[in-house]
Amino acid sequence: MVAVETPGNMKRGLFSLFLLGLPAFPVVPQTAKPTVTVTRGQGGSVQTPHSNDIAVNKGSSLNRECITIHDSASPISLVDNIGVATTYVRDNVRGEYHHYSRFAVEASESVSAFEIRFLLFDLWGNHPKDLSMTRVEDLEGRKDIIAKWNEYSENEISEYYASIAFVARVRTRTGRVFEANMLPVLEESRKISRKFSPENLEPKPQKP
Repeated sequence: MVAVETPGNMKRGLFSLFLLGLPAFPVVPQTAKPTVTVTRGQGGSVQTPHSNDIAVNKGSSLNRECITIHDSASPISLVDNIGVATTYVRDNVRGEYHHYSRFAVEASESVSAFEIRFLLFDLWGNHPKDLSMTRVEDLEGRKDIIAKWNEYSENEISEYYASIAFVARVRTRTGRVFEANMLPVLEESRKISRKFSPENLEPKPQKP
């Protein structure tokens, strides 16, 4: 005799599975969607001291703005809010201006290389340049970083006002390449500069 499944039998079977604590249908795990958050803070005075009594923008009380974009989809995260400061270093021959940043990154998986990018804006909402820092090294967990870039224009040092920081690219140990979602970067940039366009997101060549 061949057993025939009737609607009543099927209901009793499902009910029995329920009583046993077994799922009647496959359970598909839900994965969290990537989220993007933005943090803001002050980046210190717009003054750049030369000595105890000499400084660029000496009479100003303005403080710079630092904006950081955090994307949960990135294998590398920026720890806290970060920005770019300026300094003047004098040697025996002459002095040099630098942009610099001290920050920490944290890897959620093994990483082989990564790029952190900063968009700079002046007091007038112009976007004169990008600063980019690329590290080709194995990384797991957290790492403290100091990045420095030469600056040849005292005017740019004087007028630099705000920065937007984000993880631009990451290469994992498995060969996967992550590239930043540029839409949040564009949205934050347009809050500073109405003239900012998608073309401005392309990195500009840096001076040697």
